[in-house]
Amino acid sequence: MDRKIKLKIYTPNKDIVYKALKMEIDSAPYKKTSTIFENNEDFLYLQISSKDLSALRGTFNSYMNWLKVIMENLDE
Repeated sequence: MDRKIKLKIYTPNKDIVYKALKMEIDSAPYKKTSTIFENNEDFLYLQISSKDLSALRGTFNSYMNWLKVIMENLDE
């Protein structure tokens, strides 16, 4: 059974955040998880899925750390 984490991310810097995080997602070496990342009209959509709960948690934590760094740098 696949477990999933789904997020809607709202930010006024949506396009910048999308480009920066997309680059990290595309280059990530994660083999046990799959990720969908989309730039929708009003928000960013991120879905991570995996059969392995530890891999799901690890991938989620990595992306959230990247997102935090990106958002903190945009606030300056």
